[in-house]
Amino acid sequence: MKLRVLAGIFFALAVLFLFFPILIVVPMSFSGDRFLGFPPKSWGFVWYQTYFSDPVWLAATWRSLRVAATAGLIATLAGTASVIGLSRLSKTWRAGVTGLLLAPAIVPNVIVALGVFIVALRFGSTDSEATLVFAHAAIGLPFVVMIVGAAHRQTDPMLEKAARIFGAGPSRAFWTGTMPPLAPAICAAFIFAFFVSFDELVIALFLMGGSETLPVRIWNDLRFEINPTIAAISTVFVVITTLAMGLAEFLRIRATRTQGNN
Repeated sequence: MKLRVLAGIFFALAVLFLFFPILIVVPMSFSGDRFLGFPPKSWGFVWYQTYFSDPVWLAATWRSLRVAATAGLIATLAGTASVIGLSRLSKTWRAGVTGLLLAPAIVPNVIVALGVFIVALRFGSTDSEATLVFAHAAIGLPFVVMIVGAAHRQTDPMLEKAARIFGAGPSRAFWTGTMPPLAPAICAAFIFAFFVSFDELVIALFLMGGSETLPVRIWNDLRFEINPTIAAISTVFVVITTLAMGLAEFLRIRATRTQGNN
């Protein structure tokens, strides 16, 4: 009993430690003061208005959304195709290829950033959104492989075979037998890949010299001036990220339950 109580206390303290920055940032975002301070001496929405009316902040936000959406789509398509391809490989090859696909999640981002920067410098493609998109797609790919792969392993292979038996061609059998059970997992994987790209800072710092993504803009702003606009932006995207990750987890659980019932 004492061990259980201690474990509960430790868990509560760990959760408090992880959420403590959010508990500080959210109130500060509603501050009416000129500089960050806790607790705020006055209250208002002035820093939210500043964010939504500042063309520099909005340009960085749209750039991040554009890069993240494109990178997430590429990672989702490539990851889903990889999962389907892996299922058709022998066990020996499957283990090696899977390791390569998951490597970007294991290698530190600074190493990935340095490698991409050297290659981009060689081909003169630094400060390019396209280069950043493919780099972000690479680090989002492992999450797609893990999420879609877990759902695919629970998919009944007889569904596609049954479609073939009833006269469907290979393509139609794939789209009617294999893809529908994977759809929730694919959507969840896209959401994860999107936010892996959207929140990424290190690679963007290496590659984007003149153009800023939102994390880079926040980083540069913190270096020179700390104002409550950053707290307002952080609060907005904490809410959006929480809702999106909740949706992704719901879709993942739904996909797991669907496969279990089948």
